Amino acid sequence: MQRCSNGKGLQRNSCWFDRIIFRVLVFILIGIGLFIIIGHIFMPKRFSYAQSSEDGKLRYYYNEEKDSIDVLILGTSHAYRGILPMEMYQLYGIKSYNLATSTQPIEVTYYVLREAIKYQSPKVIIWDVSNLYIDNASEARWKLVTDEMKIGVNKISLIREYLKKAENAEEIYTYLFPLPEYHTRWKELLKQDFELFDKNKHYFGKGGQVSSVMREATSVDEMNSFVNRMIRNNEKVVYEYHDGEENENREWDVLYSTEIPVANVEWFFKIKKMCDENNIQLLGVKVPAIEEPQRYSSAWTLAKYDRTKAFCEENGVAYYDLLYDTDVGLDWTKDTIDAGRHLNLYGAQKVSANLGNYLTGHYELPNEHNVQWDKDLKSYEKVRKVVLLELEQDFVTYVNMLEDEYKDNMIFITVSDEMTVGLNEADINALRNLGLQADYSKALQHSYIAVIENGAVQYEALSNRPLDYSGVCSQSGKEYELHSSGWWTVANASIKIDGVEYAVNTRGLNIVVYDNERDLVLDSVAFDTWAEVHPSIRNDSMTNRFKDAFERYIVEVEDK
Repeated sequence: MQRCSNGKGLQRNSCWFDRIIFRVLVFILIGIGLFIIIGHIFMPKRFSYAQSSEDGKLRYYYNEEKDSIDVLILGTSHAYRGILPMEMYQLYGIKSYNLATSTQPIEVTYYVLREAIKYQSPKVIIWDVSNLYIDNASEARWKLVTDEMKIGVNKISLIREYLKKAENAEEIYTYLFPLPEYHTRWKELLKQDFELFDKNKHYFGKGGQVSSVMREATSVDEMNSFVNRMIRNNEKVVYEYHDGEENENREWDVLYSTEIPVANVEWFFKIKKMCDENNIQLLGVKVPAIEEPQRYSSAWTLAKYDRTKAFCEENGVAYYDLLYDTDVGLDWTKDTIDAGRHLNLYGAQKVSANLGNYLTGHYELPNEHNVQWDKDLKSYEKVRKVVLLELEQDFVTYVNMLEDEYKDNMIFITVSDEMTVGLNEADINALRNLGLQADYSKALQHSYIAVIENGAVQYEALSNRPLDYSGVCSQSGKEYELHSSGWWTVANASIKIDGVEYAVNTRGLNIVVYDNERDLVLDSVAFDTWAEVHPSIRNDSMTNRFKDAFERYIVEVEDK
């Protein structure tokens, strides 16, 4: 800036004016900087720490080494839960990143791709085709991406596309800067909200989410049977009654349609053109998703498959359907989270293995391992190991997993009501392998408590009256309190650690697995060993919290 002299008049006034302008500009810049920083603090940071973790992916994607990703995965929640990059890396050396989000509108897919290729040079784009049929996604589904995308042309263009479709939308600046929307979170702020820079620049899951909940689904045949009935039911009939007369009104009304919205077709061509211009091969895929179609519009029916496959063939895009073009080997009684709509780890492993095999057979992709990805794989394997424990339903297999893989943890066992009627020789042998000695022939409708720490039984007791036992975890220093009451004395089971209840508290053996070193509960399950088949019972929300807490620990502590 020009230095002022001791002169008078216009020159001095000009210098004074320059200083004022400079100070104002500095003040504005500081204000903008504080506004952005405070906005970052208040914006929710869910990924990778919660089941709603479809957002936050771009934040980690930006930190990947430039031009290190060969395959990008785009689309809806079917893809981010069903395609696991680290599974494909372990099996085939494919380096992929999953940028799919829940109910991702096709416009969002376009701009995510446009933003993503600024930082990577992928050879293949895997696009889950579900969003060909999405034309009414809520504001929250758009904000999963707009909140995380860096400020620039792509973010502004994407917000403008949303504003064209939105009703009662806010001004564009409210989408560019998150503070106005999230300022009310001040009561919810946690330590990680104030961490302005990522401790770990690489998220080990590469955008894929492992899920540890299991819920049985309907069958594919039953789903398509419902659709056929809906297709035939294409007439609306209304009966009106007045003065003892019945009036019948009929009109054409399609109950189920596979028509692709015209606007989505236009966005499809934009995506295809972008891929062509950047020498990227576009592969349409469909991750299996089944449900009664009248309940779930994204159920992947045979009718939608036929329409989508024909559409892709007509427009020169490769298409691979993981439900109808191949047998992935899904077990619809065990492989889904929510009765068929999304896959848990069991299902996602099968889909990822099949898709990885398809990619290696149809595309020239490098099979190169590197130090960072191998490190990320080790972190992923830690989480996968815990999720597999949380998913296990067979009693003997579960107890054997405790013996083989969780000796260094604490295992708490209490009984509610009755535990012995359904016990067989294999069950008892598995319990013996844990070091337990109780004579279960004397345990009918009795109370029972066992504590195992570092592979050794610390306490075991059986009684026809209620039992209580307490102690201190050797490494974490947390106190625990156990209670068991059999059928004779108001059935109840309790396992408290640091005053928090973790027992499922249902009939049979209630088990809690506690990681003493990390101070984390890994699983809580009850096996109804009164019944012959020993059904397992878990609290889904509790299991989700266990998995999220463990994943968060890996990211924030072990991978930082």
